[in-house]
Amino acid sequence: MYSNLRSLIFKIDPERAHFLAIQSLKLNLVSNIFDETKNDPLLKTKLFNQDLDNPIGIAAGFDKNAEVYNPLFKLGFGFVEVGTVTPLKQYGNEKPRVFRLVEDQALINRLGFNNHGSDTILNRIKSNKKLGVLGVNVGPNKDSNDRLNDYLIGLEKFSEVADYITINISSPNTENLRNFHDENKLKELLKSISEKKNN
Repeated sequence: MYSNLRSLIFKIDPERAHFLAIQSLKLNLVSNIFDETKNDPLLKTKLFNQDLDNPIGIAAGFDKNAEVYNPLFKLGFGFVEVGTVTPLKQYGNEKPRVFRLVEDQALINRLGFNNHGSDTILNRIKSNKKLGVLGVNVGPNKDSNDRLNDYLIGLEKFSEVADYITINISSPNTENLRNFHDENKLKELLKSISEKKNN
């Protein structure tokens, strides 16, 4: 099916194509691609002491605003990670910010943590009971004066609705975010997270 649609999809701006993919999932226009192997014991996986139908999941960056995680579960994915979510809503980087590398069969993503903000996304998850293992990827706002605290805000907000939380310190699209790769800063972040979890 994809080979027939590929030429059409590649004529659409990549960020627009992503938006249309989200809308089609909201309308349940795509069938379950894993139907034939849904109950295959070979694919059964355990993650965080939870049984998954399969180990194939969706990483953060696709369902940034927790709009279609249940359609993705219905599509057959074993787990879904939403986000990256920042404490406050933000637009992200200026457009254009997604680029196709057709010959390399790759995509360059410079979106920059565009999302609806933690309160909106938390309420969305609370009102839409998850059908599978759901992860939430959290990060700081671009103009935050206290990025470490932004992570703690995300951890606190989503601890009751997420099966796991990912702390995003690796994105190259937020200036100076990777400062947390510095050993001392990483230790400080991990210590703060540990203390927050134990409170």
